[in-house]
Amino acid sequence: MDTEQSETRTRILEAAAAIFAEHGYAATTIRQICSQAQVNLAAVNYHFGGKEGLYRETIRFVRARAYERYPITYGLSADASPEQQLRAFIRSFLLRTSFDEANHDFGTIVMREMVEPTAALDMMLDEGIRSMFGQLVGIVQKLLPEDMDAETILASARSIISQCLFYLFSRSVISRMSPEEKMGQEDLDRVTEQILLFSLSALHGISTGCQSCNPAKSNFQDPNRP
Repeated sequence: MDTEQSETRTRILEAAAAIFAEHGYAATTIRQICSQAQVNLAAVNYHFGGKEGLYRETIRFVRARAYERYPITYGLSADASPEQQLRAFIRSFLLRTSFDEANHDFGTIVMREMVEPTAALDMMLDEGIRSMFGQLVGIVQKLLPEDMDAETILASARSIISQCLFYLFSRSVISRMSPEEKMGQEDLDRVTEQILLFSLSALHGISTGCQSCNPAKSNFQDPNRP
């Protein structure tokens, strides 16, 4: 691919990322994208084979850019402790999705796919989400006893990722309820440490069999159960 074609392709992808993020897949038109990218309508078919192909490549484009900036390991050495690995996972996740405006398109497209999935969601799972979540499961497994059952490990990993996703899905609510929180770099350290501390405390409770931390061992009685 020559330089001119490569530049045209990148310009289309950048325009598509912004528009797909703002309007969603269904409401976005090729005409909107081509107008913003300043290319003719035929360019999308030539480079991507149509709207669906463009959408898939746009997801790959913004995902690669986000992970290049903030990889899961976040520059850790191979011998980093599980606690350091978890902090890096949380911090990099927040930066890829919520706390760096440069990745706003990626975070918003991910959020839209979770709420209104398209045919591209399976691709996202196979090419990124499964691997990313698998790495979190591996970290959690190191923080729990060796004989911990797989169900508890999986549930714990889901709880951690849910805390991170809160800041993606609730940006507009947070900005209204707490205007002083700008969801920028200045809040990143505080949020990262809060999620880390909360998660490590819960994992410690599970590890030591703390009843108040481990629902499976709690004496709580559900009034709706016989």
